[in-house]
Amino acid sequence: MTDLAGLNLVSRVVILLEACMRGRARTFAVTTAALALGLSACSAGGTTGDQPVRQAVPEAGEKTGKPEKPAGPVTLKYWTFAPPADGLKRAITAFEQANPGIEVELRTFTEADYRERLPEALDGDEALDVVGLQIPTMTRAVANRLRPVEDWKDKVSGGWVEELDEGAVKRTEKAAKDGELYSVPMGSSGGAVMYYNVNLLSELGEPFPETAADLESIVMRLKKEIPGLRPVVFSGEPRRQEELLFTVAGQSHPTLSDDLLAGDKPWNGPEMVSALTAYRSLFDRGVLARSALTLKGDRPAELFRAGKALFLVDGSGRSPMLSASYHKKEKVTVKKVGAGPFPTILPGTEHAVRSTAEVGLAIPEKSKHVAEAATLIEFLTTGDGVSSWAGDLTLVPSHEDFRMESSVFAAPEGKDGYAAIQDLVREGGSQNVPDEVFLERVEGDVILDVARGRTTAKKAADRLQKEWARGQ
Repeated sequence: MTDLAGLNLVSRVVILLEACMRGRARTFAVTTAALALGLSACSAGGTTGDQPVRQAVPEAGEKTGKPEKPAGPVTLKYWTFAPPADGLKRAITAFEQANPGIEVELRTFTEADYRERLPEALDGDEALDVVGLQIPTMTRAVANRLRPVEDWKDKVSGGWVEELDEGAVKRTEKAAKDGELYSVPMGSSGGAVMYYNVNLLSELGEPFPETAADLESIVMRLKKEIPGLRPVVFSGEPRRQEELLFTVAGQSHPTLSDDLLAGDKPWNGPEMVSALTAYRSLFDRGVLARSALTLKGDRPAELFRAGKALFLVDGSGRSPMLSASYHKKEKVTVKKVGAGPFPTILPGTEHAVRSTAEVGLAIPEKSKHVAEAATLIEFLTTGDGVSSWAGDLTLVPSHEDFRMESSVFAAPEGKDGYAAIQDLVREGGSQNVPDEVFLERVEGDVILDVARGRTTAKKAADRLQKEWARGQ
């Protein structure tokens, strides 16, 4: 090439333009600064021979001053255990259509298998770009192999993380030992809530019960008028009973469960004694039948779906029963299912549930496609992808303003009930996560002894405190 050093500026421009036209680049950009220095640049993102040169994606934590556009074309490897694959596939199809330079390779696992496979993959050579986490149980185990959200959230335009439910974000931060946010909460769950047979309750001319007194009145009436029908079914398994107990406790003391597990309050304090007393009163008054404590697993839901019970007490994970697709697929006998909060027990208290930020989306340290991965996570958590995966109702989306379309539900009561569950889960006080060892060895048996009337609330609370202190 001609030596440019001795030529004037105009001559340099002409020579540089001719050089670029002779080359194989389709586009070029020559900056004034480059011209002044006598340097040529046919294109900031041009080509070398026939091989395209992709714009580099900055490393995690590098500040660019503006959101990045995914370079593409790339394939993102996405592993997870939830939500169900059908909904995720719909969301991914929509994402790929909106982002033609990015393809997503989805692989789903059972939760038990995933807990073993994910740490191994993150330690090995598997080049994963997006991973789902069971937030309470998996975050601490793999956090040191994930990129903090703060390092990559700005690779997507807009303050999208601020669109997430604040409670879900705080619970996700709390799941990490250092309080850092390592995943973006996708959806939450909570319990206990109450599902009901819409047609049967309507035939009785009764509204959904707001208080235990309302529920007691319906139960007594049902026993007389339809003696073969179970008024309320629920699981007698310790985990479900613990969930019910702290739903009752949360009506008066929303953070009691967290306070107990953190050691901030004693298990035999007045709050716990009050909660155990209210819990036992449900069985003493016949609002909940002690005979139902023998029910296990899916049996309570089976009875309810078959029309053999008016109410079902369970977690928000039973919300698929509210959807039209579920009724069509499962051929449910009960045509219309509604839902609402578990009734308040004591005067002056409020409906409550404990909540869990259930599923989070994270980017592994080894990902080489951080901007593209961030784009996918934004799409699935606050973007258009939420409506695609959330339709099965297994999770309450963390997107704060999200509301489900009416067409998803089998009945208007289902839509209203799901909206009530959404609000409850988002406002939840304590985490719906027990100390599993304490629950299995001590707490579960004590709670069931109270329900069966075998011990008083005070004695039960004293035993819980004694065993907790011994275990600590």
